[in-house]
Amino acid sequence: MLKLQRTELEILRTRASLEKLQLQAEGLMMKLEELKKRREVAVKRAEEVKRDIQSHKELIEECGRKAKVAEERLSLVKRAEEYKALLREKAKHEDCAIKLASSLRSLEEELKRLEGEKEDKKLAKQMEEIQEELADIRYSQSRLKNRLEELEEDLKNLMDVTEDKILQEYENLKRKHGLPLILPVDSLGACTSCGTKLPSALYSRLVGGDVVVCPSCGRFVYYEEPLS
Repeated sequence: MLKLQRTELEILRTRASLEKLQLQAEGLMMKLEELKKRREVAVKRAEEVKRDIQSHKELIEECGRKAKVAEERLSLVKRAEEYKALLREKAKHEDCAIKLASSLRSLEEELKRLEGEKEDKKLAKQMEEIQEELADIRYSQSRLKNRLEELEEDLKNLMDVTEDKILQEYENLKRKHGLPLILPVDSLGACTSCGTKLPSALYSRLVGGDVVVCPSCGRFVYYEEPLS
């Protein structure tokens, strides 16, 4: 029974470790995706800004051209109303060019910042460290999976060679108490599950090598020689 329990407990611990590693891996993958998305957003926005910069430059050039045309026409008009209208048109195009130039400077500053984010060494290092950590986790998972397969095979072999009567008793106790169901007593002769101190007669049997049932919680207890 003790061999069955030890194998099952190790299987449970191994599965718990695998689940913990999987959660860690999922968390790291989420973080990696966030960093990748941040970089992708910066790249996409940089391309948009580049197009906006080119558009602004073309519009500034167009506004300048129209202002120049209006200025050239000023010398040709004779009526005051036309002259004033051309002055307003010229001023409108010049104002448009000034506003676009201001907006262009802001776009160029934004592009510089975005280009910096794309090439952010700190971001790249974070991504590299996460990928290395993921690789370590994948390696640990592989080893634990192999160990789990070995343990499950060991458990199957143990069950095959265990008498049906003992196996049935073990399963009944496991359903009733859960694991662990066979425990050592502590240095004071108490059950390490419920803390009940065993009667002297039972403790003497334990020291003599017997496995007895705890009168309080019903689990099997045994004596382990203290480490020297």
